Amino acid sequence: MTRWRITLLGLFLTVFAIASLSGPGRTDSIDGLTRFEVACSLVDHGDSVIRNDNVWFSVFPGRDGQRYSTYRFPQSVLGAVAVLISDATGPIQGVRRRFFFSLTSPFAAACMAVCYAALFRRLGHSPRGAVFWAAAGVFCTPSWFYGTSLYDDILGSATVVFALTAALLGRRRRPWLGATLSGLAMGLAFNCKQPLALFTLPVLAAIHDPERDWRAQRGRYAVVLGLLALGIFVQQAYERIKFPPGFTDARDFMQAMYVPVWTDDPTPAMLAMTLSLGCGVLFYNAPILLSVAGLKTWRRTEELFATALVVASMLFFLFICCLTFYKGDNAWGPRYLTPVFAVLWILAPAGAWATRRWAVVAQLAVGLLVQIGALSLDPQRLYMERALASGFYLKDPTIYFDPSIAHVIQRPREIWSVFTSCYRPNEVFEAFEPDGKPTRGYLVNGRVEYGASGLLKYNTMNSFRPWWAHFGLFFKKQPPVDVPRTAILFAAIAAAGSVLTAIGLSAPIRLAEIETPAIILDDRPREGFAAV
Repeated sequence: MTRWRITLLGLFLTVFAIASLSGPGRTDSIDGLTRFEVACSLVDHGDSVIRNDNVWFSVFPGRDGQRYSTYRFPQSVLGAVAVLISDATGPIQGVRRRFFFSLTSPFAAACMAVCYAALFRRLGHSPRGAVFWAAAGVFCTPSWFYGTSLYDDILGSATVVFALTAALLGRRRRPWLGATLSGLAMGLAFNCKQPLALFTLPVLAAIHDPERDWRAQRGRYAVVLGLLALGIFVQQAYERIKFPPGFTDARDFMQAMYVPVWTDDPTPAMLAMTLSLGCGVLFYNAPILLSVAGLKTWRRTEELFATALVVASMLFFLFICCLTFYKGDNAWGPRYLTPVFAVLWILAPAGAWATRRWAVVAQLAVGLLVQIGALSLDPQRLYMERALASGFYLKDPTIYFDPSIAHVIQRPREIWSVFTSCYRPNEVFEAFEPDGKPTRGYLVNGRVEYGASGLLKYNTMNSFRPWWAHFGLFFKKQPPVDVPRTAILFAAIAAAGSVLTAIGLSAPIRLAEIETPAIILDDRPREGFAAV
């Protein structure tokens, strides 16, 4: 095994362990709960039928009168692997399965970090610089929070980053392999979330070799598009298996019972996503300025790719702004833009080289601090405190300009409130959930008690978010895992990963190497990055 492979293994283990220690260890989203039930059905029954009557969100009648979910299969298949690992390493318990299921997001985040490091190394960065920027791409952006949450954004983000990495790395050395891997990844990304197919545009630009005639490269493009079409076919076939003809109309009717999907005017969403304290991009992902600065550098040598990446990101942004639930509530910041943040990070190291050192440090520090704040408490807490039921944004699309519901502003006060109240020795909380079932872990706003009394009533809203900080409070008799031993295990994995990374790098990171500019995608120096 080469030293660089040892470094990548160490990076994977470190990111996975830190993200695992940062997570809630439970289903923290209502759609995550549905996907978990599908994963359990795959393991226990070999199908995707929803058998838990308490699970209702995005669940509709389908084939043979059974209940199915409209959620896509990649997250549930990965979750089935987690359930199998849970059963193989301990007793078969719902709470234990949920804990292992929650580790699928850290796994995706760690894979994404490895993709970043491999790409940055190929772009001309030193091994130390590549590792630094790969880690920063996770821990200084919203990828850290969503790399711990069971919202479905991180897996799709990691899949698109892998597709772009495979395309760029394989362009000249192994173009057919690069095209095949990136095409498969984009087909999978479509199954994660359909709008991610927009990033096929920069994938096609990434496999394009500007030094060859485009006609000689048509086969590469065909491979990518063909595999994307295969992914679309698989998604449609999976839906048809669950909801054969005759059930589609009923499913659409039931979907209409939820909030409307599309808005007639995307302008409020555009303004809120760019300027508001509730979900403005810069407030929740300050390091994106490095990506913006890197765009100029990339356009000098990779104009087609840089332009395609920006166009795809803008189209994705416009698509999200056309949704009534554009923020992706109940969540932290602009959740649906997580894939955009992830792919634009490819440009960030080049932007850092063209930015003053103090500004780079400041942006990364702010980004890291914001993510730590995100990981401290459940984002639902603020909405419950403000008595905002699910769908509150429909009444006033500009509500995210209200500082009273801006997480980034209110989080310090929330942390202090929880710190001074959640571990009172004589405090007795009524339930982990309103129905007293501590295995679910998600509160549906509108079905719970609001205000300060609600925060004290449901201990999931009145404790710190990482699992090792609250499992002792939630599970008085038997927690999903042995908390001290499991925490020590993940700490040991992080330490082992750090040691492997250090062995691979053989020296500590030096600032001069972090600032080494990205230069080329092949073995021949050209004008561009080096000239900035």
